[in-house]
Amino acid sequence: MRMISKVYDGLIHGLAAIAAASFALMVAGIVVDVGLRNLGFRPFQPTSALIEYGLMLATMAGAPWLVRTQGHVAVRALISRLPNSAERGVDRIVLIFCAAVLGLLAWRAGVVAGEMVDTNAVDIRSVALPKWILPSMLMAGFALMAIEFIRIFVKGGTYHAQNASH
Repeated sequence: MRMISKVYDGLIHGLAAIAAASFALMVAGIVVDVGLRNLGFRPFQPTSALIEYGLMLATMAGAPWLVRTQGHVAVRALISRLPNSAERGVDRIVLIFCAAVLGLLAWRAGVVAGEMVDTNAVDIRSVALPKWILPSMLMAGFALMAIEFIRIFVKGGTYHAQNASH
């Protein structure tokens, strides 16, 4: 079990690194694209499509790490006004609700990805890529976020960062 946990932790941190690297590559791609245009050269045709894919990759790869580090958005205006015991209960319900919704979204994205594989659908922009790539990224990201919310719940944590002010 310890080995699985270690591999999973490496996956979450590795995906966060991939998200950061993809942002850096997207910035570089945009700078090169704009630079080529301003210098009178023809920019690379697939830059725009690759940036769109990169945005999805960065979002879905980095989101599980954000949940783990509690860097996600948590609106606590109502919950913070509750008594501590009620606040804790509502907090636990929110964790389960988040995991359930993310699990449902992961399942649906997986169904869509499967349909795209079955039909050999192609996403044609300035570059042709298999259409299952985007829903697969969604499926993986949503599933990993669901797992992270479940981990917080199992460890007895809260939906919000512990050092959040009341």
